[in-house]
Amino acid sequence: MSKASINIIIFIVACVVLYYIGQQLISDRKVPTLGEFLASSTQSDVNATSTKSSFTTFLEAAASSTTFFQNNSSNQKSVSKLPSDTFFNLPSTSVITSKGSVKVFIANNDISRDQGLSDIKSLPDGEGALFVFDNPGKYGFWMKDMNFPLDLIWIDSNKNIVGVTKNALPSSYPFVFMPPRDVLYVIEMNAGSVASFGLTTGTFLKFSLP
Repeated sequence: MSKASINIIIFIVACVVLYYIGQQLISDRKVPTLGEFLASSTQSDVNATSTKSSFTTFLEAAASSTTFFQNNSSNQKSVSKLPSDTFFNLPSTSVITSKGSVKVFIANNDISRDQGLSDIKSLPDGEGALFVFDNPGKYGFWMKDMNFPLDLIWIDSNKNIVGVTKNALPSSYPFVFMPPRDVLYVIEMNAGSVASFGLTTGTFLKFSLP
């Protein structure tokens, strides 16, 4: 290959990389390194179908809550927030653990999931929010508009805990906390509740929905 051909290839690659970086800056996303960009491009070519499906599922879930990671695309759902004090008027149920009962308010639609515990000044000990989704999935949570740290309990469709996230801080926003695998329920409680109520991976939780 001639030197001129090599220079042309280098120029084309440089243009592609600069264009990609420009698009990332415009969309206010973190710009990956060149190695990450090339690796992700190769991987996306191999797994294009599965990647698109997973990403679409994630964005649909993400748009449903202010505690969730929200995509800035024009396809994002627009959901009205409840007044913060309305959260405590939601239907509630009891979650039975090995160390006592927890009162949880049920967020099972777009509006109540959108509100979650955001904007609430404090949460009584032994209480929490139970997020109920329509289908199992990997739902990402963030600490947007939160005033106190939380423990997150990730629960599958069989009501078994598949993972816990301890002491998620309001200052962690916009970091996104993700479950280790698909969940149907997520409980948010005051930080320290995981230890207080003996909530560990593999634990079965007993609760019913109204």
